Amino acid sequence: FRRWSGVLAGEAVTEGRVAELPEWVGLLGGVEPLLGRRALDRDVDTVRTLRNRSWVVPSGLAAVLVGRTPALFHCGVHELLLATLAGAVASSHQRTGILVDVEGHGRGALGDVDLSRTVGWFTSSHPVRLDVTGIDLDQVWTGGAAAGRLVKAVKEQVRAVPGDGLGYELLRYLNPETGPVLEAAPAAQIGFNYLGRFTAGSSEGSARPWELAGETVIGGAVDPDIPLPHALEVNVTVRDTPDGPELEIRLSWPGRLFGEGDVEELGRAWLRMLEG
Repeated sequence: FRRWSGVLAGEAVTEGRVAELPEWVGLLGGVEPLLGRRALDRDVDTVRTLRNRSWVVPSGLAAVLVGRTPALFHCGVHELLLATLAGAVASSHQRTGILVDVEGHGRGALGDVDLSRTVGWFTSSHPVRLDVTGIDLDQVWTGGAAAGRLVKAVKEQVRAVPGDGLGYELLRYLNPETGPVLEAAPAAQIGFNYLGRFTAGSSEGSARPWELAGETVIGGAVDPDIPLPHALEVNVTVRDTPDGPELEIRLSWPGRLFGEGDVEELGRAWLRMLEG
């Protein structure tokens, strides 16, 4: 882990990484309209204030979303989820674009470092700009051709980040010259994480593999006074059950930023996008 950390710090000041800076600044853009009632406040919006709401996509529809649809559009499940999330935010907040921090596993970020004797996640995250301008979202809801255009557009946007995506956090946190530039740029208000697929037993009375006695294990215990990094956190999991896959979407937010009705509207809009 110590060597891995040192390699990252060295990578952050290389000429190739520094050359990515203008692209990242361009991707972040100008002023980002607020999603919530106000801007995120690190002194007030802490883990203690976090609220959650989840929805489960039934197995019949989930099987199409995680199987046939990605195969047809040559995309990953996470890209399909981001496309429909972008459509849902656009429809419920009357905007055409959003900035999202996409979280992933960072173990493979630097392929020449042996991490076989380490435990835990090496999380990486980078922003993506998702724009649904010109896409008829009403037609997406009804399963029209616009649904395909939405998936294709967002797939290309997700893959258009500078380099391998790792450069953002390297330049933001490990390079003292470029860090202030990115700190001054707009930050994503939404964090997105597709946690992957898990195998489960019987659908009756069985605990989710990522939960223990009702408490979320992924992420571990967290100090309740830690500031929240985003106005809205989006986590998606797929659970393989004997009756087929179930897709769960979970939205988490600081209680003072959104009302229950606001989150319910967004969640329902996302479900409609997925169904379309």
